[in-house]
Amino acid sequence: MRRGATPATLTSRQQQAIAAIVATGDVTIAAQSVGINRATLYRWLKQPGFVLAVHAAEADAVEDLSRMPVRLGRTAVATLARAMNDPATPPATKVRAADATLSKLLQLRELATLEQRVAALEASVGEGR
Repeated sequence: MRRGATPATLTSRQQQAIAAIVATGDVTIAAQSVGINRATLYRWLKQPGFVLAVHAAEADAVEDLSRMPVRLGRTAVATLARAMNDPATPPATKVRAADATLSKLLQLRELATLEQRVAALEASVGEGR
């Protein structure tokens, strides 16, 4: 939980339970893996500090997962390029590969443009304060 959302008041067992919840996605399995009663874990899940720490851990996990497609991007593009350039590849497959490549390229461009626009809006709002 890198965001500092883990309050100092959480016990080691609670921190283990948070990691187990994120890893398993199941309260019963998480409780068993940490060696606590399921009712205890549900009680903890009603405590604001514990819930905040769970949410932070989940956000960290999603952030970590979001990096995977970026790492796989070069491989995917290379695979599409090979399929498009291979004389043995059927024309329909080449067209599909080209369509997928162009579609993703346009999506990426659109996202980059939106990101720039949002940043500009945020900057203008910040200046107006």
